[in-house]
Amino acid sequence: MKRLSIISGVLFLCTSLMAANKITGKIIDESNNQHIEYANVSLLTQDSTFITGVATDNGGGFLLKEVNDGDYILCISCVGYENSYLSIRNLQANLNLGELPLSPDNVMLEGVTVTASPIIKKTDRQIILPTEMQTKAASNGVSLLRNLQLSRILINPIDNSITVPGGDNVQLRINGVEVTQAEIIAIRPTDVIRIEYIDNPGARYGNAGAVLNYVVKRRESGGSISADLANGVSDTGYGEHNLAAKYHFNKSELSTTVYWGQRDLKWTRENYESFHFPEAYQENREVGEPTKVKYDNLNFNLNYSYQDNDKQLLNIALRNQYSDTPSSMSDRISTLYEGDTSYSISDLSASKVLIPSLDIYYQRNLKNKQTIYADIVASYLDSKNERIFMQKTLNNDNNDTDIYSETKGEKYSVIGEGIYEKQFHTGKFTGGIKHTQAYLQNRYSGNIENKITMNTAETYLFAEYQSKIKALNYTVGIGAMRTYNSQEQYSSEKYIVKPSLSLSYSINGKWFFRYNGYVSGYAPSLSDLNDISQAMDKYQIRKGNPDLKSVTFYANTLSASWQSKYVSVDLFGRYSYDNKPIMENTYYEDGYFVRTTENHKGFHRINLETAIQIRPYKEYISIKITPFLNRYISYGNTYTHTHTNAGLRGSLMAMYKNWVLMAEMNTSNHTLWGETLTKEEKLHTIMAGYNTEKWSLSAGVLNPFTKKYEQEIENLSKSAPYRQLAYSKNLRLLFMVNASFSLDFGKKRNSQGRRINNRDTDTGILSGSK
Repeated sequence: MKRLSIISGVLFLCTSLMAANKITGKIIDESNNQHIEYANVSLLTQDSTFITGVATDNGGGFLLKEVNDGDYILCISCVGYENSYLSIRNLQANLNLGELPLSPDNVMLEGVTVTASPIIKKTDRQIILPTEMQTKAASNGVSLLRNLQLSRILINPIDNSITVPGGDNVQLRINGVEVTQAEIIAIRPTDVIRIEYIDNPGARYGNAGAVLNYVVKRRESGGSISADLANGVSDTGYGEHNLAAKYHFNKSELSTTVYWGQRDLKWTRENYESFHFPEAYQENREVGEPTKVKYDNLNFNLNYSYQDNDKQLLNIALRNQYSDTPSSMSDRISTLYEGDTSYSISDLSASKVLIPSLDIYYQRNLKNKQTIYADIVASYLDSKNERIFMQKTLNNDNNDTDIYSETKGEKYSVIGEGIYEKQFHTGKFTGGIKHTQAYLQNRYSGNIENKITMNTAETYLFAEYQSKIKALNYTVGIGAMRTYNSQEQYSSEKYIVKPSLSLSYSINGKWFFRYNGYVSGYAPSLSDLNDISQAMDKYQIRKGNPDLKSVTFYANTLSASWQSKYVSVDLFGRYSYDNKPIMENTYYEDGYFVRTTENHKGFHRINLETAIQIRPYKEYISIKITPFLNRYISYGNTYTHTHTNAGLRGSLMAMYKNWVLMAEMNTSNHTLWGETLTKEEKLHTIMAGYNTEKWSLSAGVLNPFTKKYEQEIENLSKSAPYRQLAYSKNLRLLFMVNASFSLDFGKKRNSQGRRINNRDTDTGILSGSK
């Protein structure tokens, strides 16, 4: 027995010497015992040679696998904290280090947790950790984003819409779930752990120009009620209202959000048109009167979720979006001067849209760091549009034009998506499939009587792998897309292969370089596919084109950044090309100028930006200046147009304790597409406010230094060019007040967020409005 024990002991010792060990632990903030995410944990030899390293997870935990026996140094580092070093002697078995505290950096720390917003650069994203002061100075998720002054993120102070230059779509997410702007506004800034700014979206995000993912605390609260209310004071026709509530019982949670946005303002329009007939030339000048623009948008969401710890999540959401627009932005009452003849113009439109939907989502966490996600959304879209156009001569020569059109639309759609994720020691694999199937029926009445039925389908598969080779991080992706449309005797089908590559490299923690290139695609809109013609006025017709084909899109982006304690600089350059883009075309036929769309030769964009941020006095003052240059080249089948636009964006943030002062200025950003040049409005805003954790109050003025809030659209067609001006005096020198509150009640529990979400809001109606 004794000999057997000795042999067993020797075998055990040999096995231990040969076995690879694991080192685990959790990194916490020494000042408040909160876990620290994205801290770097590096394992070094006694002579400081790097062996392996990981970043801490959402709970501050880390795991180092396959560590051989021996002596080591564990190095822990994180932006805003002092580095920590731990000596590990004679490692011979798995080692759990427990909680390891990090001390806030005293050089950076002066009364707050961190004094400069740490930004962690990744291959496809930036990870921003809001500082305590930035959080205190914010009243909701959008104002927190404004405080961060992120490069290329534009926030409209009128409606809080979030875009990137050029108008590309920005996906908004909470804990990976795609959400609405109202849900971002409902976020309490103190709940935000970090914001992931995915400025190089991969195959997973489709055609998004950027993705903003708010990672929020898994609140352990029995219930909460919050509201954010913004109203115009000098003009009461402006309002943005958000209300949210949440309650849980056992493993279930019930929540609801309500958004109400309303406008009741007046806009004035001026139109200048030229018509080159085969044997004549006509020039029109239209001078408008202040005309009402009114709408009410009401969105409601009722959500139930069941969470079984970290194993699985079931989420069922019932949504309803309602929009009532009795007076649209295109409405105008004006006088038209056509040579020696004058006309009175009345062009009024109204619309109502109702979109109920049911969303069922399931998430399952599997062994070995595997996760599956599934989502299915069924939607019904009920829409009604009405337009009444009247053109009457002022000298009663009976040369009048009346146009009446009414469109009732119904659309049924189903969107299904499934995603699989697997994390490896040195990388991550993601793959998935998404399919959309829709049936559309639009009934046109009035001057025309017609019914259009359409079937559309889109299928997308993708696979993506992220890893690194020493200091070089890379992401390789491949996707395939199929689009299909059928409309009576017309049908089209197209396949697009979508490869992608991202590379990033960092030098000394100050310089960061990134390249991103990908091929993507997009299908024509349902309204452009309609086989229908709508009269615009006595000279023009808008016509759909069922022969449109999907478009292949190529993009290349190169960026570099440098940062120091007081100054940071971001350089951005992007070139993109649309092959056979769907752009407008105007031609003369049977006495009318027909405005339609078709697949043209190509479209080139070049976007250059340099963002310079200066922090002259710690975190209290931050100044950001961004000069930009846009270059567009539009190659149509019968035309070529180019345009260059240079401009400047600037912002000032001043924060002290709970007080905040914000000033912004943007020059006009121009966008050329096809033959239409859009010149966006110039904006400048001054806001000041006071925020606490439970309530906030702010006031400000919009466009205090201009006589009118103006937008301009110019069409460059040779046969029928025009120039449209739209301006409102209600949106200049507009004084606004914003108030918010948030209340908690009940016991506490954990709450987990969804990862994917889908919606369908395309009614597919072709409009005849100008």
